[in-house]
Amino acid sequence: MRRASEKDAGVEYRTELAEKHGYLYFTGFGPIMRLSVIEPDMIADIFARTHAQDYQKPSNMEQFFKLLIGSHNFLRSEEAEHQRARKMLNPAFHFIRLQSMISIMIEQTIKALNELLLLSSQHQVVDLQSKLNALTLTITASSAFGKGFETIANVKQIVYLACIEVLEVIEYQTILMINHIPLIAQLSYW
Repeated sequence: MRRASEKDAGVEYRTELAEKHGYLYFTGFGPIMRLSVIEPDMIADIFARTHAQDYQKPSNMEQFFKLLIGSHNFLRSEEAEHQRARKMLNPAFHFIRLQSMISIMIEQTIKALNELLLLSSQHQVVDLQSKLNALTLTITASSAFGKGFETIANVKQIVYLACIEVLEVIEYQTILMINHIPLIAQLSYW
């Protein structure tokens, strides 16, 4: 898995595992066993509200994602705290509210497509992942704050690079299992 990740072939590796073992298989990371579920109906069943009490987030999830998402939030919380956070977020994702964001999504997507067309007409190599991540970030910021990043010079690139840097640290620590060595896990990330 580590070699596949280093070659940027993580998805292909997981696809091969699914072809070999099916949509439900175990992987071992040192002393930790993980159950991988790839079949959409099974995933929906696991994450359904009716089975929320049967599912518990991994205890070491906080170690891996604390830098990126913090300790107490919607993604990390359990049971009552999770339900409370979900109730607070529901109005933001109400159907009518989402419909009002369609114009923002279309506008930002058109801008991104025009930028990509311009780059391709100049025969420049395009890092599609970074462009799509920037598009997601722009749509999120525009929807949440009512305006885009256009007012601040290079802010898209600054925020994107900061997120990528944090994700690379998390990936490095996760793949090398640094977080599982107690002394090293207590050291600063930087």
